[in-house]
Amino acid sequence: MELRNLENIDLEKLVSVINLSFSDYLVPMQLTLEKLESKIAAEDIKLKLSTGVFDGDQMVGCMLHALRSTEEGLAVYNACTGVIPAYRGRGLVSEMYGYLLPELRKIQVKKMVLEVLTGNHAAIKAYEKMGYTRDRKLDCYSGKIQVKKDKSAASLKEIDGLNWRELMTFWDAIPSWQNANQSLENSKAQCRIVGAYQDDLLVGYAIFNPTSRKINQFAVAAEYRDKGIGSQLFSYINEAVEQQEVYVFNVDQSAVSVLGFLKSVGLSEVIAQFEMSRRV
Repeated sequence: MELRNLENIDLEKLVSVINLSFSDYLVPMQLTLEKLESKIAAEDIKLKLSTGVFDGDQMVGCMLHALRSTEEGLAVYNACTGVIPAYRGRGLVSEMYGYLLPELRKIQVKKMVLEVLTGNHAAIKAYEKMGYTRDRKLDCYSGKIQVKKDKSAASLKEIDGLNWRELMTFWDAIPSWQNANQSLENSKAQCRIVGAYQDDLLVGYAIFNPTSRKINQFAVAAEYRDKGIGSQLFSYINEAVEQQEVYVFNVDQSAVSVLGFLKSVGLSEVIAQFEMSRRV
């Protein structure tokens, strides 16, 4: 077995290993080359800080890490960890971490973050042994939007530029890495941004990808809630995706009003994850 970084990896090979690793997972994940390239760009995945396990020429496991500057210093995000079924139970995840940690310390990374399904007890236990602690629970919703077209509460229009400082004042919770402001800036070309206005004042917004049908962020200013603005935004999204199923991933469980709203427009919780972190 040999461990090395993935700086020069063939991305088609990486796609195959990820898909095989997750083929029997609690929530099967299947990527295409295009989806992996989009994920790498959006999440700031650094292949030089990502690790692969090789048995001869065959890659049998991988761990992808993204890197960003935060207020606490440099942070890395475990964007994907997988080992193909035939090679599980050999401690390869621990070996990949053992290979990676010295590299992270060299560049003075302060914090490591990951997400794990709440039902994946073996993985949670393994991560806790590595020093990770559970920070929060994230709920994932999907379904077809069911909203009535009531009288317009606001004027909607699509916008290009984002004043994040303003939008953050609308939030009930901080988005996870995949939905963070930087991720959306990185993938802005694939997203549509719709703002809700009252008398030229922005009072709500939604950011979504019409192709993947993922709703990355949405919020309404606290003083303008319960007036139908959120429903109006989701009605707009519903038309844009032609009434197909949509996905809202990683909503902080503490954002009770957000979760209640998602249920009110016909979405249901499908899975839940723990966001976990450790110091380097």
